[in-house]
Amino acid sequence: LSECLFFFVPLTMTEPCSGLWRSQNMSLLQIHMQRDVAHNTVYQLGQLGCVQFNDMNANQAAFQRQFTNDVRRCDKMEQKLRFFKDQVEQAYSFGSAVPPVPAPELLDELEPKLDSAETDLRELNGKWKELLGQKNSLQEHLEILSQPPDFFRGESEAHGRVDTEIGERTSLLSEVVEPGIRAGGLRHLTGVLNADRFPMFERLVYRATRGNMFMRTSEANSTFQDITGNPVEKVVFVVFFSGTRAHEKVQRLCDSLQAALYPYNLDRPDEVTRTAQQVREALSELESTLVATERTRDAQLQYIHSQLYGWYRTVLVEKSVFDVMNQLNFQNQTVVAECWAPTEDLPRVHSALREAESMSGAQVQSFVEQVDPRTSPPSYFKTNRFSALHQSIVNAYGTARYKEINPTCFSIITFPFLFGVMYGDIGHGCLLLIASLYMCFKEKDWMSRPLNEIVAMVFSGRYLIVMMSLFAIWMGFLYNDLFGAMIQLTNTFWVFPYPDPYAVCDPGYVKWYEALATNTTACKKIGAKTPVFGLDGNWAETDNKLDALNGVKMKMAVILGVAQMMWGLVLAAMNHMYFGDLKHLFFEVVPEVLFLMCTFGYMDIMIIIKWCVDWTYAMSDAGGNRSPTPLLQAMQDFFLSPFKVPDEPQWLYVSAEFQRGVQVTLLFIAILAIPLMLIPIPVIEYHHLKHYTSHTKLDPEAPAEDEPEQEGNDFSEVVIKQIIHTIEFVLGCVSNTASYLRLWALSLAHAQLSEVFWDFAWILPLETDKGIGIVVFVGWAVWFGATVAVLLIMESLSAFLHALRLHWVEFQNKFYYGDGVEFTPYDHSTLLPQPHLFLTAKEDE
Repeated sequence: LSECLFFFVPLTMTEPCSGLWRSQNMSLLQIHMQRDVAHNTVYQLGQLGCVQFNDMNANQAAFQRQFTNDVRRCDKMEQKLRFFKDQVEQAYSFGSAVPPVPAPELLDELEPKLDSAETDLRELNGKWKELLGQKNSLQEHLEILSQPPDFFRGESEAHGRVDTEIGERTSLLSEVVEPGIRAGGLRHLTGVLNADRFPMFERLVYRATRGNMFMRTSEANSTFQDITGNPVEKVVFVVFFSGTRAHEKVQRLCDSLQAALYPYNLDRPDEVTRTAQQVREALSELESTLVATERTRDAQLQYIHSQLYGWYRTVLVEKSVFDVMNQLNFQNQTVVAECWAPTEDLPRVHSALREAESMSGAQVQSFVEQVDPRTSPPSYFKTNRFSALHQSIVNAYGTARYKEINPTCFSIITFPFLFGVMYGDIGHGCLLLIASLYMCFKEKDWMSRPLNEIVAMVFSGRYLIVMMSLFAIWMGFLYNDLFGAMIQLTNTFWVFPYPDPYAVCDPGYVKWYEALATNTTACKKIGAKTPVFGLDGNWAETDNKLDALNGVKMKMAVILGVAQMMWGLVLAAMNHMYFGDLKHLFFEVVPEVLFLMCTFGYMDIMIIIKWCVDWTYAMSDAGGNRSPTPLLQAMQDFFLSPFKVPDEPQWLYVSAEFQRGVQVTLLFIAILAIPLMLIPIPVIEYHHLKHYTSHTKLDPEAPAEDEPEQEGNDFSEVVIKQIIHTIEFVLGCVSNTASYLRLWALSLAHAQLSEVFWDFAWILPLETDKGIGIVVFVGWAVWFGATVAVLLIMESLSAFLHALRLHWVEFQNKFYYGDGVEFTPYDHSTLLPQPHLFLTAKEDE
């Protein structure tokens, strides 16, 4: 509000509330420096993080820039670092720890280290994979040699199985293989295959041999490991068949399915035993070599893990420095950089330049020149952990123009308030408050470790949820709603219900109405006034509770909507006054205010007047037996029959004639506002364009800033644009006001759902339990589950989205263009996540 006294403050001065109310003052700088100082200057400004560089070589292709080779060099180093990171993350014992942060290194010193580390690690990986493959091969061979002789001779059916699901078995095995007799004349192959591939292998062998085969299998007892460290289950098999062609087919199938084949001499058991002993000895020696290799590899990974974050930081920082240097203008030994910086940070920029000169040993001092901007400056708003989320919500709609009023200043309060209007309930608001306060309490802990995507999204909005829950509790007190049940917070002046419609009220009370259909009577305390805070809890017992609450909430939604839209127009007026745009102020905003106030603003005034009238007295003989027209009918007559005089008892304020005169006057002003929005601006633009054209003919070297702002300088475009804007605003007044009825609709839906859950999942079990307790427990579980799933999650998300729409469409479109450029400073701290979030730990098997 203090800015109201500073509408015409020049842009070079610091206006009140600069930083969040309007974007910070920005300066366009040109930094002139020596070529040898350019690298260190860019580095120091990146460490500072408050400068946005402009590309002074936009006409050059990427390959034509001076430091493209350096960027490619950094890309190759980054590729090696990604390989290191994958290897460290696979070793879960390293990936679960927080990496240390070593001191930064020079790029020329780092590159040979990366080459050497990559070569060593790849050699160790290759050797380890080779040894692991040899170990698996020896284990597979030993599994075959360890099988009992009956497995290969057919004496016992218990060692294996025959796949009878593929087709009918031929008579080959039944004729040749008998107990105690070797399968003479048959060929065989023995091998080991992955268990997941065996069903396919069995079917293919059966088809390749046309069923003339016999196969036995046995699960391997040894533990096998693939090159990624995961365990693999394998199966030992032997296949008997006849014929050379069948042998070739089965062998090709084994090769295609990566089945390892090993010899097994059925006729020489001594040789089998001797071979098994030799395999065991070779396996023992190989395991010792493999363990030593793993130790060397782990030591190398430990070293890489201790340096990885620092290496990454060095490479990414240097790559970003070269990317920025590609945007600078190099002229022999002089370099010119153009950048945006907040005006208040200029002393820090000068300090960074002095530091860069000291690091480089420059002989000539760099200097900074402030130049006049050729384009609109970027918008920069200072935020903290509380306001950052609100600013991101506004930025999702669009970035504010430079020095345009920032909607975040108001959405910090209005957004959670509208959420509370739709979600008002004391109990549900308290549950949301507990959850959000818990997230705030665990803030440091949760920020220091990676979170699930959904949990991280909710955690980022913890402060907004605190505000939304507080307003939900506040509106819950106004609604007198606690988990869907109305409570009595204030003294009531109603006595309801009397069971007899003809009952006489107690002394000091007067009969309010008689309901013959329900045999009830309501009595009102004489001289009592409306409760100062909240609704009367006795409405919960009335038959017309829903109608009464709907009327209150619907009218409240309309009043809030018109008030917020009117405030948006006030902000639009403040924007135009700040920028000195009197044309749009007087011929766009002022007619819009008049139209809105004379139509729906008048409707709000009638609502407030009806609320303030004691209709008990007004409808009596002493009050003139007044019964005003319903608001819907009154607004229809206002637009369609403006000269219609209300019947004498139906006037709302002063008198019927006075009300008719006011309504005709307001409608005339509203109609007059439409051509005032439509005609003057195109006429002014036409004269401006005509003046500019004649001035250009007399003085061809006229400055470009005198050119009209309209794109293409086409008068027809101005006319069409203004017609569209006028129609959009007039129709938008109706649609936007109706859109605010969602405040009433969602509040009604939330209250009714809460009441249904409360009555049928909590009260009903209490009435039917009869002291057992089981029904109460089941009912409470159902009520709590439905409350959390439907009311706390789905309903809160729905209210959040509707509040978002009301701010984006109904409020911000009145004053907020949102087509500005966001200030994105060159900042090294954004290149890498924090050390504790850098590596993703591999879960333990």
